[in-house]
Formats: sequence, structure tokens, C-alpha cells
Amino acid sequence: GDVIDASGLHALPGLIDTHVHTRHPGIAEREDFRSGTAAAAAGGLTTLFEMPIAKVPANSAAGVRRRVAAMTPEAHIDFALYGGAGHENLHEIAGQAAAGVVAFKTFLQPPPPTRLDEFFGLWCTDHAALRGVMAAVAATRLRHCFHCEDTPMFQALQVQLAAAGRRRGRAHAESRPPIVEEVSVAMVLALAAECGGPVGLVHCSSARSAQLVADARSRGIDATVETCPPYLFFTDEALDRLGPFAKCNPPLRSAEGVLALWRALDAGLIDYLGTDHSPFLANEKAAATDDIFAAPPGLCGLEVMVPLMLTAVADGRLTLPRMVELCSTRAADLFRLAGKGRVAEGADADLTLVDLGAAWTYDSRQAITKSRANMAIYDGVRMRGRVVSTFVRGVRVFHEGAITGPAGHGRFVRPQ
Repeated sequence: GDVIDASGLHALPGLIDTHVHTRHPGIAEREDFRSGTAAAAAGGLTTLFEMPIAKVPANSAAGVRRRVAAMTPEAHIDFALYGGAGHENLHEIAGQAAAGVVAFKTFLQPPPPTRLDEFFGLWCTDHAALRGVMAAVAATRLRHCFHCEDTPMFQALQVQLAAAGRRRGRAHAESRPPIVEEVSVAMVLALAAECGGPVGLVHCSSARSAQLVADARSRGIDATVETCPPYLFFTDEALDRLGPFAKCNPPLRSAEGVLALWRALDAGLIDYLGTDHSPFLANEKAAATDDIFAAPPGLCGLEVMVPLMLTAVADGRLTLPRMVELCSTRAADLFRLAGKGRVAEGADADLTLVDLGAAWTYDSRQAITKSRANMAIYDGVRMRGRVVSTFVRGVRVFHEGAITGPAGHGRFVRPQ
């Protein structure tokens, strides 16, 4: 085969993003699977886990198969798919596992009224019904991942803030303080102790949430924690500066909260990272400048997770081996992806080549995602470390700023 000159570079096992919403097939102007997986390749990612939300939601065996069929011809990199578990599709859970989903996702909040079709079978706000949903997922032995925010708490706070005329920027963070996440995490962990299946907290924004999971783990509950770069690199100040363009759920936290989350990461309480990449167009975000509660939540992150974490390595905030564990190895192990997350004979030839010394400043105008405007929060961030090349199963799919591998090279990966 070809010999690649990687002198001066570091070769990492192919990096994994455990939390992606391309929502393909969905609204192509925001993102499609071709643009999303190209952005991922540019970000040094060799495998992504797509969430079940779409115009064809992954909420049944047939939905999973339709989704995979739509995604495969467009994929530049390998991908796994979460199944949806809600009160509406209990009888469809076993079939999704058989169809090859990597894990299950449940939202503990109601969907936006305009997006009921995208969320069918993906949510449950009733704790009594959730017992049954969790029992059904536990029977598949796949990890059951949760968006943990307590609906009555944030709804009540939002009403209070809006009544006081507080509808901009940081009011979003004030409507969903850390306790809103923590209460929901505690509830899930209590149910997990009963049902016995593996569970996961996604996009953890609170060190106390991570500590609750660690405490549950010490009692023998199989529970894991994912966090996302925005919670490590930005504070709620960004909401005042950027309004809807800094809105995500859970929201960005105080400077103290961010420091506490880093301490939790240092203490080993965080298992892996995902981006929660969530494309929306500039006009969709900007329309809600005067009403932050009406803005669609989510930031785009496929292209920046790896450079941000390399920057943290350069700054001495974590070691390169720990970064690889958080961005690859641990996810491959936890989600049972054979051949991923390691450089070894018999493993897939997934490699991310990085230049640890490269110093540069982020500019969202260069982004490959179609929702460039939704990366405004990263503009002007000084990076130390750059992705040079990305290899998926031995094929170079990205090199020096350009996509070099064909759409359709990526394939659907199932857990072992």
C-alpha cells in the first residue's frame, strides 16, 4: 500500500463522536449526511453515533433500516445509530436492537409542538411509563442514554422569568439551573437500580450530576457520563454575547460550574465526549434574539471537538492519552464496537493524524457544515493542534483541508 509521511505528526486511533444530530433525512439546508460526515472527517472523526431524531425517526426496526439505507450512500465516515425508546413505541424496542442500533435514547422532555413527527417514540415524561420503557431497553442489554432535565422545574422557571420580562440571553441558563439536570439524573439512577440495565447520562453539564453517577456506580449500577466541549470551554457569558447562537440544552454554566466539571473530568467521573452537533440555520436562530425561549437549542461541533481538546492538551489541562480515551477508546469499549478505538493488528485502520504544534484561530466561515452560523461561538478561539489527515478503514477521507474520500465509503457499524 501507500506509505504516508507523518513525520512531526501524532497518529491517534480514529476518534469517535458519540452524539450527533445530522437529522438526515430531514431538512437538507441545515445539514445532510454527506455534509455532516464530511465535517466530521475534517474534524478528525472516523466514527459518529447518529441520534434517532429525523423526518424518518429511528423508532422501530423499519425506521432503523430506512434511516441506515438513507445514510449509507452519503457517508464519508463510519456511523452507528441510536434507537428511540419512548412510551409510544414500547413494542418496537426489541426490533431496533435486532436491527443493529448501538444504544437507545430517551428524551425526558416533550418535543417542540412543531416537531412531533421527528420525535415519535423518542420521549417519555411520565415516570410510571418510564419504568416500562427502561425494562424493555434493559432486556436488550444495550445502554439506555438519557437527556436529563426535569420538565416541570424548567417550565415553572421559564414562566417566572418571562413574566418578569427576562427573555434574552442568560435567562435561558437561569431557567435551567444545574439542579434541573441533577434531579432528573437522580430519578433515572433510581429507576436504573430497579431495572438493572446499563444507562448513560448524555451531555452532562454539571459536576454534581457526574458525582451522582459515580455514587451509583459504586453501588454496582452500570452508569456512564458523556460531556460535550461547550460545557468545558464556554460559560453562560456567551449567552449574553451571542443570544440564540449560544443556546443549547442543558445550557452553558457559570465559570465556577465549568471549573467543577473539569475537576470531575480530572477525577475520572466523565467517560467520553460527544459534540451534540445540532444544525440550525442563521435565520432560525436569529429570529429568536428577543425571545431566547423560542430559539431552537443546539450548537454545531463536529469540526471543533478535536482541536479544542488538543488545545486543552497543549494548555496542560489533560494528557494526550487521556484525550484519546475520552474521544475514542472508552466509547468503543462501552458501546462494544469491535475494531474501533485502538491501533492494533486486526482492528479497523481508522487513524487521525494531528499536528500538536499548529497554532491557529478558528473562523466559522471555513466550516464544512451547512449550518456555519451555528458555530459562531467558536469564532476567534485560538487553537493549538490541528487535524492533518483522517483515515477510515485505511482510506484517507480528509487531508490538509480537503475531503479526499468518497461519499458512500462510510458504513453502518453495529455493536458486538
